[in-house]
Amino acid sequence: MDATVGARDDIWSPSWDDPFEPTTDSDDEFAELTEALRAVQEAVTRSRPNPETAGRAARTLRDLAARLAEFEVDEDEQISGRRWDLPGRGHTLSPPLHVDEVTETRARGHVTVGRFHSGRYAMNGGVTPLIFDEILARLANSSGRPWARTAYLRVDYRAPAPLGVELRVEAEFAGQDGRKRFMRGAMYHGDVLVAEVEGLWIELKPDQTHNVSLTAGRGVEESS
Repeated sequence: MDATVGARDDIWSPSWDDPFEPTTDSDDEFAELTEALRAVQEAVTRSRPNPETAGRAARTLRDLAARLAEFEVDEDEQISGRRWDLPGRGHTLSPPLHVDEVTETRARGHVTVGRFHSGRYAMNGGVTPLIFDEILARLANSSGRPWARTAYLRVDYRAPAPLGVELRVEAEFAGQDGRKRFMRGAMYHGDVLVAEVEGLWIELKPDQTHNVSLTAGRGVEESS
């Protein structure tokens, strides 16, 4: 996939332009770093270490965080979240979503959830909206449509989503009315519907595309 990504972006210097195409696995170093972090999250969740082992692991992780902090950049320059070719886009907040098929109005993918995202014997209910938001937002903002943000997600849970098995995720661009984009989707375990969603995305006005976090931070500094 490196050659495909390279036609648009250097994988070490990606942009916010999402081609929204099927994802593939990659063996570059940042992809390996992301997979290693996911493995740590899963291992910590599954383990019951003794105090000595927990302390040693904590020191190792803090040392690694300090090493990576030397390479900190602002959000417009980071790699994580903008590796569009990778399942999960190079971040580990939610389970990595593999995008399988994409058209202008539909998308389909799959995801497998481990115990890091468990809500006791099944996927935590708070993880389901993360997965839906990922695929719906990318579809809502694809095919040359201007940037829009999530206005709401309504998720209906139909059955527990089991861990360690492949779940199918589907998304549909249901329609548009002015700046409003209506989306819907569903999640399945085999033929069993585990959740469905309706969502609304609002196309941003030009003055809404700035970094609101940066603006908020300046406001706090000015008031202090």
